[in-house]
Amino acid sequence: MQRHGRQIQPTDAKKKAIGFVVAEFRRQAGFSQERLSAECGFERTYLSRVERGILNPTLIRIWKIADALHTPFHELIRRMEAHATEQTKGR
Repeated sequence: MQRHGRQIQPTDAKKKAIGFVVAEFRRQAGFSQERLSAECGFERTYLSRVERGILNPTLIRIWKIADALHTPFHELIRRMEAHATEQTKGR
């Protein structure tokens, strides 16, 4: 991780992919961070750090996110893998 100003910037493509996809699916569902975190039983700041690629959530937490978004777990994982691959090839 690198610091940019006061915020920590993720450097791991897989953590970035997790965060990007969670945010992407959340927005597509029309959920705010507050709403999704409440439905999952998480703090909003936890979800924010996941979306920024700072935290690496457990599989059970990703599953909770998928359930709250009414999205099959495998769809989130498939999209995360595709995004990480795209970012790695784009270097």
